[in-house]
Amino acid sequence: MRSLIIFAALAAVPALGAPAQEKPAASMHDLQTYFAACIQPPQETDGTRFTFYFSVKSNGEIYGRPRVVWLGFSGDKDDRKRLISGLRQSFAQCLPLRLNAEMARTIPGKVYFLQFIVDAQGETQVLLRPFGSMGDPLVDVPEPY
Repeated sequence: MRSLIIFAALAAVPALGAPAQEKPAASMHDLQTYFAACIQPPQETDGTRFTFYFSVKSNGEIYGRPRVVWLGFSGDKDDRKRLISGLRQSFAQCLPLRLNAEMARTIPGKVYFLQFIVDAQGETQVLLRPFGSMGDPLVDVPEPY
C-alpha cells in the first residue's frame, strides 16, 4: 500500500507541470533554487535522502540520464524501483535548464550532485554541488534502476 501512495504522489508531480525557470541561471544557487521548486518529494519519503548525479551540456540538457543514489529508504526493492523511476520522471520535467552565457560556458564537463534530504517532519533541504566539492553523498545503490 505504501508503494502505491509513493508512486501516486510522484506521478502527480509531473502532472502539475514544472515551474517555469523565469530567467537563465547565473549561478549554482539559482539552479539549486530552481530544482528545489521543481522537484517536490512526496511526504512518504520523510526521513529519506536521495541524490541525483548528472552532467549538463551547455544548452541546458543533461548528458544521458541522471544516476540516482539512495540513503535511508526503508521500502522493498519494487518500492525503490518505482520511487527512483518517479524521481527520474520528476527530474526530467525540470529540463532543459536555462543557463546564462557564463554558466553555459563553465558548467559542461563536470559532474554535479543534487541531493534532497527530507526530515521526519517532511521539511526538505536541497543541495546542489559539483561532485567532489565539500564532501559527497556517501551511499550508493546498485544500477540499473
